[in-house]
Amino acid sequence: MAIDLQARARARLAREHGGVEINRAASVRFALAFPNIYSVGMASLGFQLVYALVNAHSDASCERVFLPDPDDLTEHERSRLELFTLETLSPLSNFDVVGFSVSWEMDFVNLLRMLRLANIPLRRKDRDETRPLIVAGGPCATINPEPLAEFVDAFVVGDGEEVIARLITTLNATSEQPRRQTLEALSQIDGVYVPHFYEPQYECGRFSQVITHNSASKKVRRAIAADLSAYPAGSTIRTSEAEFGEIQLVEVMRGCGRHCRFCVAGYVNRPPWERKIGNMPDLGRLGLVGAAVFDHSEAESLCREIVEAGGEFTVSSVRLETITPETAKLMARGGQRTLTIAPEAGTERLRAVINKHCTDEQIINAAAAAMEAGLARLKLYFMIGLPTETDADISAIAELVRRLAAEFPSLGIQVSASCFVPKPWTPFQWLPMERESVLRRRFAALKKAIKSIGGVRFSGESPRLATVQGYLARGDRRVGDILEAALDNGGDYAAAVRFTGLDTASYIYRTRDWEEPLPWDHIDARIKKSYLWNEYNKSLKGERTEPCKIDNCIACGACRPLS
Repeated sequence: MAIDLQARARARLAREHGGVEINRAASVRFALAFPNIYSVGMASLGFQLVYALVNAHSDASCERVFLPDPDDLTEHERSRLELFTLETLSPLSNFDVVGFSVSWEMDFVNLLRMLRLANIPLRRKDRDETRPLIVAGGPCATINPEPLAEFVDAFVVGDGEEVIARLITTLNATSEQPRRQTLEALSQIDGVYVPHFYEPQYECGRFSQVITHNSASKKVRRAIAADLSAYPAGSTIRTSEAEFGEIQLVEVMRGCGRHCRFCVAGYVNRPPWERKIGNMPDLGRLGLVGAAVFDHSEAESLCREIVEAGGEFTVSSVRLETITPETAKLMARGGQRTLTIAPEAGTERLRAVINKHCTDEQIINAAAAAMEAGLARLKLYFMIGLPTETDADISAIAELVRRLAAEFPSLGIQVSASCFVPKPWTPFQWLPMERESVLRRRFAALKKAIKSIGGVRFSGESPRLATVQGYLARGDRRVGDILEAALDNGGDYAAAVRFTGLDTASYIYRTRDWEEPLPWDHIDARIKKSYLWNEYNKSLKGERTEPCKIDNCIACGACRPLS
């Protein structure tokens, strides 16, 4: 039986609360695309902030589009109905720009899938003047845009707040000009990367350098919003269909100064910046967003104000070191039932390697605080395959969980394990990833050990998909061939690799040295490479680095001058 896709979209739109005014007569039409399903996209504060920013510009209108849910996707492919926006059911080909918000490497293929559903040629070289410009932003566009560079016309690198206004102004001014001239104008905007003017070179099968053409800058500097307080901080639309339910998301912090050596967000969002908290919106349940919410100087007082006013809150991320009996009680009063913490490793030795400043006793104390506050569950995140990891480190995770289960029997404990993937612009960007065979063996051993502990639940990430993420994260422009082949092969990456003949092992399983050019070197993330190299060498010696002071982050010497 055929599904009425447009009727479903209208019903979904009717269930939403809130929104922004859209100027239907604006000269530049944006389709803001999220390369995953609606429930995931609507839980992304970054996606919602961009939606509000574009619609706030007098010369632009913005509508949303998502990867169809599985049943709808099948119907789109069967009926060949072109992918359309939620607000007006308009085909994407009717827009001037299709802008993608890309947060995760495994969504790369979904970006291609959405272009194909919209009947837009995948590769930018195959798109003529009648086709929309394809723009991408988000964390993946900042750390390494190269795997998508054959498909995307322009990337927004870094904070979008100030770049978006300049991008719209430029598009409006060049609307009657040929596509190439529009791209040239976009390439002059600080924080915009236009791949057409950058040509990668390869020697002996490996990336060697990038040649720039025309007047394109040799380095594309990450854009940093000078004053985030001048821009929206919260989501504008609430829906019960979002991944975390009907919740008002509010950004309280951006960036982090904790120096966890595996964490992209802690490096490409330097310096850390906390928003001055005024009156919170009275919308029932608030979701406080930040890399380390309780690092904010006003976080506790804010949470206390919310619960005393009868509201509820949840936090996106809590540093284990900031969990005290008081913060745990505030979380319980705010409606949370679960304390989620991320020790990442089972031994203090390995935590020193990754610069995770927490001890076993702090983990025990956090669990005790959770139990005393009346929280019902404790969720722990760990990683497998960390640098210098041994089988003993994996056994230590199970031993730690066994101790927690014995000491706190009233807490429902859940363990989640993911595989470490080295990322660009972190101190581990030079390191090899652990072999998939080792990841599988250690994952299986941990799963067996955790499941032997009564009452403890276990979930985890596939080592096979982690290795795919590994070559997508540090790949060069040639990896785009794998993405297109994976799309053609129903998401089968192994078949795609065989079809392209690319040596993915060279992206994943080898150490890089200081002199080796990296595919993302023409992106300036405003972090000193020498600082990252120093952190890399400190990690190998198990040396720690103290966190930055938020009000004096530059003192650590990590950030490039921000002027």
